[in-house]
Amino acid sequence: MLSIIVPCYNEERNLPFLLERFEKVLQGMDAELILVNNGSTDNSQQVLEKIAKEYSFVRIAIVAKNIGYGYGIMTGLKAAKGGVLAWTHADMQCDPEDIAKAYDVYKKSDEKTLVKGNRQGRFSLLTKSFHVVTAILFFRRFDDINGQPKMFPRSLLDEMKNPPTGFQLDFYVQYTAKKKGYRVLSIPVKFGVRKFGYSKWATGMKSRIKNVARFLGYMLKLRFIGG
Repeated sequence: MLSIIVPCYNEERNLPFLLERFEKVLQGMDAELILVNNGSTDNSQQVLEKIAKEYSFVRIAIVAKNIGYGYGIMTGLKAAKGGVLAWTHADMQCDPEDIAKAYDVYKKSDEKTLVKGNRQGRFSLLTKSFHVVTAILFFRRFDDINGQPKMFPRSLLDEMKNPPTGFQLDFYVQYTAKKKGYRVLSIPVKFGVRKFGYSKWATGMKSRIKNVARFLGYMLKLRFIGG
């Protein structure tokens, strides 16, 4: 069975559209969708409770207070029942259809494989800079660090001994896969325009600088101390 984790932080307006899309994508699939209320302060919990009653493939996990993006995903992964695990975003910039594409690729691959999205038609100087820094630090090429979805066998989760609680988790899973000899396969995905809400990664210049500093600090810690 496939378990798909979607962290939800203040996404009440996007959730109904997300579930309509997932319902079509998951038809005929042996899959569960775990929606994690990652400490939301809006009406996400009420929306999630309604969704859980309407869709039989949905399960809800709750984080009482937001600790970070990575913490929310790990909460969902720990609650998952599937042998194949995945995560993606709730903001509708990542199409649920990409989960089905990733699963098709995964099923044709050997067990030790991480399938991930590579966003097409999107240029970000910041993302490119991260790729250069990680290549220098770890002597490996890392592909579209924040590309979604991520899909992998449960065995890779078992290798994630000290996962970060923040946005660094996207890098950490790819880093761990490469370190442990897993194959990393990328699939082309589109990165859509957010319909409702705002980016949780960077709400302004101050938060952007803060998150970049955290990412770089984590990279240095991982390289010289380990994780």
